[in-house]
Amino acid sequence: MFSVYLPTRIIFGVGSLEKLPELVSNLGKKAMIVTGRKSTKQTGLLDRVISLLKKAEIEAVVYDKIQPNPISDHVDEAAKIARSENVDFVIGLGGGSPIDSAKAIAITAAMGGKFWDYVPVGGGKKPDKALPVVAIPTTHGTGTEADPFAVITNPETNEKVGIGYDVIFPKISIVDPEVMVTLPSDQTAYTSMDAFYHSLEAFLNIDANPYSDLLAVDSMRRIVTYLPVAYKDGKNLEARTNLAWASTEAGITETLTGVIANHAIEHGLSGFHPELAHGLGLCITGPYLLEYMFEETCERLAYLAKAVFNVDVVDTKKAAKTFIEKLYMFQDMFNLNPKLSTLGFKEEELPQIAKTSYRTMKGVVVKSPKRLSEEDLLEIIKRAF
Repeated sequence: MFSVYLPTRIIFGVGSLEKLPELVSNLGKKAMIVTGRKSTKQTGLLDRVISLLKKAEIEAVVYDKIQPNPISDHVDEAAKIARSENVDFVIGLGGGSPIDSAKAIAITAAMGGKFWDYVPVGGGKKPDKALPVVAIPTTHGTGTEADPFAVITNPETNEKVGIGYDVIFPKISIVDPEVMVTLPSDQTAYTSMDAFYHSLEAFLNIDANPYSDLLAVDSMRRIVTYLPVAYKDGKNLEARTNLAWASTEAGITETLTGVIANHAIEHGLSGFHPELAHGLGLCITGPYLLEYMFEETCERLAYLAKAVFNVDVVDTKKAAKTFIEKLYMFQDMFNLNPKLSTLGFKEEELPQIAKTSYRTMKGVVVKSPKRLSEEDLLEIIKRAF
């Protein structure tokens, strides 16, 4: 038994951004655009969105302080501005960080107080309202345009926590692959593999179902096919379009089922080291987690060996091992297999990272096909170190 609730209107395809004025015309007369510090300005996308809003006679308030691995301080600051400016809705413009921040701002502006009041490991309050959210992703990775989740870090405690509330499903998501062609090659790889692990973890989640499996497998197959193309030629619109759809599919699978322990581990890693790109962190620990849960995931990994990497091996265990080997090889094409020790991590901080990962993200750890403890997470992190 499973349930499906996907209230977001998704407009997908090259040129779809031009539909923004008509899509948001009934959401109000003032919007807050939440974006990062540089990229949308450098590409001219921010000015373009402001201009499109003007066509609908909508005023824009810009909040442009969002950083990779966004922090609660910025959410609180932006929410305060949104309240004082009487903002009607929030637009997340950029990658997962601005869109997740837009969702968090939408809650905090509508409910009052501070964002951490609405985090399970914080105040624990459940919000019953939020400002409408419009998502315009510029990366093909997080799938946040199709899910009710947001991931924010508390810089005081190094807790990087995901929240999930129906009130922050985007009202509208405009997925235009054309705005993704300026994505640098490293970010192309990081974000695509973020989507890959959303789909892989959803496929292995104990709550996996036929709907999520269908999307997850298709998402992984598209990424394996088109990431090498986009990595080499960022302006290839066919590749960008397939990767964008793979990301949106991954967001839907995440909504239908959810992620597992790999995301919990990565949240611990980048909570302590915000400079670590989320997609890279998932790649570093992902294969080690698969090896650690091999007996419990063997049959499903064997299926993926054929479905994703076109490996035709009859023996189940051999096929499953081949999937992991192929995953390592695929990641190696984009330099995504470094050891944590080469990225500034210290061995003495690993136990605290594991402890924080388990405490703050136990809700996804328990959805893994193998029962995992804090000690298990530490062992996986040590293997990746």
